[in-house]
Amino acid sequence: MTPWPAEGRVGALAVALAFAGCADGPPDPIPMDAEAHRAAVQAFADARVAELSAPDSWLSLIGLHWLSEGENTVGSASDNDIVLPAKAEPRVGTVVVEGTDVRWRTAPGVTVTQGVDSTLNLEAGSGAFPPDVSGDPAVMEADLTNSPGEGKFVVLRHGDLNWIAIERGDRMALRLRDNGSAAYAAFQGIDRYPTSEAWRVTARWVPRDKTVAVPNVLGTVAEVASPAALEFWLDGRRMTLDVPGSEEHGRYMLVFADSTSGRETYGGGRYLWIDGPDAEGRVVVDFNLAYDPPCVWTEYATCPLPTKDNRLPVAVTAGEKIWAH
Repeated sequence: MTPWPAEGRVGALAVALAFAGCADGPPDPIPMDAEAHRAAVQAFADARVAELSAPDSWLSLIGLHWLSEGENTVGSASDNDIVLPAKAEPRVGTVVVEGTDVRWRTAPGVTVTQGVDSTLNLEAGSGAFPPDVSGDPAVMEADLTNSPGEGKFVVLRHGDLNWIAIERGDRMALRLRDNGSAAYAAFQGIDRYPTSEAWRVTARWVPRDKTVAVPNVLGTVAEVASPAALEFWLDGRRMTLDVPGSEEHGRYMLVFADSTSGRETYGGGRYLWIDGPDAEGRVVVDFNLAYDPPCVWTEYATCPLPTKDNRLPVAVTAGEKIWAH
C-alpha cells in the first residue's frame, strides 16, 4: 500500500458542511436493506480470500531489500548483495542505483521477463486474478523506476520469483515475491467476527484544514493533510476518527485501532475504506468491512499505523480478526 497524498478535498464542500460539526447528536442513518448488507459483506470477505490466494498477493512477499548506491548483485549464491531462494540462478543480474533511478541488468544466459504489476495497489476486497505473463518479453536491461502508469510498477520475473522497486522516503528498495511461498499452503482463510448491522454506522463528515502525523511500521512519520474528521456514536458515546489524505477514486482509507487491537485483532490496527460524504454531509462507516493490513500477512510490508486520535476506546467486534497461523 502507498502513503496518502498530501492534500485533501475541502473547497466548496467544506463551506457547505461547516455547520455540521456543531450538531449535538448523531446524523440520520443512511439506510440499507439488511439482506443486501449481509450479501455485500460476504462478497467482500470472499474477495479478500480470493485476492490473498492469488499469485503476487501479500502472501508471496518474502523480502524487502534496501538498495545501496551503485551496483547490487542479485542471485541465489550467498555472496550476492541480495540473496534469492535456491530455486534462482546463482547470478540472476544486477540492480544499479543512481539516486532514485533504479536500473536492471540480466546476467548472461539467464531468463528474466518484464511485465506490468499493479496487484499490491488494488483496493482490498476488489478481488484478484492471476496475472497474465504469457506475453512478457525476456529482457537484458530494464528501468525499474519508469512507471507504466498510476499505481503500476515495472515487474521483473524469474520463475516463481518476481520483484519491483519501491521508494520509501529517501531510500530505494527491491520488493521480492515468491509465488511458491509456503505462506500459500498455510493460508486457510480469514477469521472474522459475525456480520452485524449494528456496526454499520452513519457518521458526520466534519470538514477541516489540518495536518496529522501518520506513523508506519518502519518507525518513520509522515505529515499528511486531513480534510475532515468523522463524528459518530457507539452505544451512546461520541467517537471521532481522522480522515488522513485525499480521495482515491471518490474514497478514503482509514487506519484505526480499538480495544481488540493486539488481542483479537492486529496490534497495529485495521484498515477501512469509506465513500466521500453525501449531500447532507453523512458517511457510512461499516466496521464489518474492516480488514487486516499487509503487515499481518508478511513482515516485509511497510504499513501505516493509526494516528494518535484514531484509537477508539471501545471493542470493535466487527471485520477481520488476527490471522491464526
